[in-house]
Amino acid sequence: MSERASTPDRELLERARAHAGTPTGRAAAGELLLRYRRAVYLWCFRYVRDHERALDMAQDVLLAAYQRMGEFEGRAAFSSWLFVIARNRCFNEMRNDSRREEVDLESFESEEASIEERIEQEIQSRRLTEAAARVLDTVEQRAIWLRYSEHMPVDEITVLLKLDQKTGARAVLQRARRKLRSALEEA
Repeated sequence: MSERASTPDRELLERARAHAGTPTGRAAAGELLLRYRRAVYLWCFRYVRDHERALDMAQDVLLAAYQRMGEFEGRAAFSSWLFVIARNRCFNEMRNDSRREEVDLESFESEEASIEERIEQEIQSRRLTEAAARVLDTVEQRAIWLRYSEHMPVDEITVLLKLDQKTGARAVLQRARRKLRSALEEA
């Protein structure tokens, strides 16, 4: 493994911020963002299912991360912060697409009929979220969120969270589901 590949994200980030605007800072930022280029593209592609749009969106995400590196507070991993930017970009893209669609009045009527179902789902969702915060560790929470909220494939979660390739995200997800099931049964 080369020295460049083994340089931790945090070290590259510190170098990029300490030497912002210099060739050293740009090189560190470029190396850091290059590590996540493919993962960000795949994330965007899952949302839009269009190669060219996903490339454009990924480029926007990486550019935004580069421009806002000084704002990164370090409360989470750099990759988590980067994927929040990616998620927000994808949501904005989807929102813009939905604004172009015509309004279907029949959908409003069916929505009113399902208000009680939505309230029940919201209650269940809150119970689950509270249980997750209470019983899951950070890696388990991220894995659950990526799998069930972002619909990310298990293999991608393994790579993104840098988990052991043998058991990977499958083992983390199984352990998290057991903990959640137990916590919900106790409640």
